[in-house]
Amino acid sequence: MQNPTGPGIGTALKDARRRLGMDVKEAEERTKIRARYLRALEADDWEVLPAPAYVRGFLRTYGELLGLDGDALADEFRRRHEEPAAVANAASEPILKGARRAPGSRPPSRGPLIVAIGVGIVILLVILGSIGGSDDPAPAPADTERPRPAQGEKGGPAKNSNDPVPIALTVEPLDAMQVCLVGGSGEALIDGQMLAPGAAERFSDYKTYRLDLEGGSAMKLTAGGKAQRVASDAPTSYEADSNGIREIPYAGPECP
Repeated sequence: MQNPTGPGIGTALKDARRRLGMDVKEAEERTKIRARYLRALEADDWEVLPAPAYVRGFLRTYGELLGLDGDALADEFRRRHEEPAAVANAASEPILKGARRAPGSRPPSRGPLIVAIGVGIVILLVILGSIGGSDDPAPAPADTERPRPAQGEKGGPAKNSNDPVPIALTVEPLDAMQVCLVGGSGEALIDGQMLAPGAAERFSDYKTYRLDLEGGSAMKLTAGGKAQRVASDAPTSYEADSNGIREIPYAGPECP
């Protein structure tokens, strides 16, 4: 395979595709990567593309198709775009220094404040002494019994052990695939994006998740610490919660 050198990553991809006589539509069908992402790669338009982990996966897949070294393309992207951004972010963090007192200056005197506090305490003691001089003791409060909550976690109401609780869910594609992941009552967490193999995503704010997969692809799901491989020849939906992962009727192709 060729090792891309010279001008930008996008130019190397475009030149390699043209040498093969391949159009973007054919490349989309063979890589399962959306055409607009392929065009963005060839134009070095990184703002259009998803997270850097996906971009590296796209570069490996597309580069291998075109006869280029996909790993070298991903490393070049990391060197040119990820490492400079990390350095810039570190440099932009403010450095806080302790304020120094001007030479010769003295801290403000606390004498008047201490005197005022002392006078206030004396006045308070006099008032309390006059109130507490009564010979009649105050009546004891009535002993009332409060109702006890049903036995449950920390004295609260009892919970059904089968009720779903928020869980952590990790999705890791084993093939390049288009994924729809919906959390809770309908929030799109992955909105029909094309994910590269090995590009794992983790979520933890929802009690239930719905995953829609296209046919002919496989994915590793980890819900509540339990991993499970799911795959199907036809479009399939799965539901995950604290009780496990299970197949449900297909809810696609719209997302969510």
